[in-house]
Amino acid sequence: MEALGDVSNPFFYATLLRKEKEDSRKTGGIIDKSDGVYSQFGIYNKSQQDMTWNFASGGKLKFDYYSDSFEDFKKRFQGLELSYVGVDEITHMPYEYFKYLLTSNRNAHGIKNRFRGSCNPDPDSWVANFIDWWIGEDGMPIPERNGVVRYCFMYGETVNEIYWGDSKKEVYEQAKERIDKLWRKEYDVFGNKEDMFIKSVTFIEGKLEENVKLMKSDPNYLGNLANQSDEQVARDLDGNWKFKTAGVGLLTFEDMEKFFNNSYQNQGGKYITCDVAFEGGDKCVMWYWEGYHARDVRVIAVDSKKTVEYAKEFLQLHGVLEDNFLYDVNGLGQVFKGYMPKAKPFNNKEMPTNGDRTMFENLKAECAYKFVQRMKAGGYSIEHSLRLRKFSGKNYKNVSLENILLKERKAVAQDDKDTDKNWKLISKVEMKKIIGRSPDFMESFFMREYFEIKKIKARRTGVWFL
Repeated sequence: MEALGDVSNPFFYATLLRKEKEDSRKTGGIIDKSDGVYSQFGIYNKSQQDMTWNFASGGKLKFDYYSDSFEDFKKRFQGLELSYVGVDEITHMPYEYFKYLLTSNRNAHGIKNRFRGSCNPDPDSWVANFIDWWIGEDGMPIPERNGVVRYCFMYGETVNEIYWGDSKKEVYEQAKERIDKLWRKEYDVFGNKEDMFIKSVTFIEGKLEENVKLMKSDPNYLGNLANQSDEQVARDLDGNWKFKTAGVGLLTFEDMEKFFNNSYQNQGGKYITCDVAFEGGDKCVMWYWEGYHARDVRVIAVDSKKTVEYAKEFLQLHGVLEDNFLYDVNGLGQVFKGYMPKAKPFNNKEMPTNGDRTMFENLKAECAYKFVQRMKAGGYSIEHSLRLRKFSGKNYKNVSLENILLKERKAVAQDDKDTDKNWKLISKVEMKKIIGRSPDFMESFFMREYFEIKKIKARRTGVWFL
């Protein structure tokens, strides 16, 4: 709707972005909805390589995406002049992509430049920090600040480095030294420092009851939202930006984006880690590793006998020794003991490798902690083709592996009760409350650290005997 006021301008160029190209093209998605808005003003090119409204005036509105690498993203948007940029679910967009996109939000034809982002609350996102002034301690938008315009100078690579103020002058006084270094006398003819370097920002709360058309056509939508987890209801229905069911989230969206785009971390041997499940329950997830590079994944839901058969086939496919197959022995994993005697059983409740629980509650907590540290340090990578592979399971259908992992990272949380004691994860029950199911992909993922932990233990033992 935002673009309607400028569709008659031949120099109006706009873009609307979602993470994946396919997201906009889904049935009932943003492209289908746009037909009712723009069809009287132009013609839409349905080609997947184009996806553009061509208005009769000569202006254009293109549907785009940002799931590619940052370098490829920059190449696609470099040099563009876009007087309107809209990002749907902006909490999914990395901060560096957002900042770079601002360089394309410009034009030389007197059209007012606008940048709009819509989203549901996500307390772990950079957006939560960005709009913090508008949000109260209880996580709810502050009514008297709703729609209030503030100003900022976006220095640095993180949200925390931004200079904020209630006026351009206030921001300039804070960032004067940095702005003055960037200024040249030749710029005087184009304007002043405050107008050219400082941007205006506002936050406007959206409420479900304001969507009159949706509520009238589908009143059950409210009930569908209310039937979600407490955390989901607090965020999507109540609009709470700070609500968390339990624990301290350990992996940020930026951590995951770095992982998705990381170079191959394939130093080391070949391993397979398996979170065991059979038909009728959660998914059985097996990761194939080359060093710390997730090269392949197999997801199945069959009976115990076939699960073992698939596991052996997966080993053979990638040339992995049975000794390097790790399975979750708690519960259903017991079946592997008889069929794969050389495989390694992973006991969640086993004592940490140092022999006491002073630092970690158990082996699972130790692996999770070391996994998080390595992930944040850029020590993991994933095969690019895996990111887009789609899976279905409890409460999700045809969802890309990338989006599955982005959701499940929220379940990797430290128990914030009794933090003065040992380090431990939140319970499985709490994990399920947060994401609505068991985090099968992520749990089998951090089991990869088991092989490194056991190597260290063996090495220390050898030195001790010397």
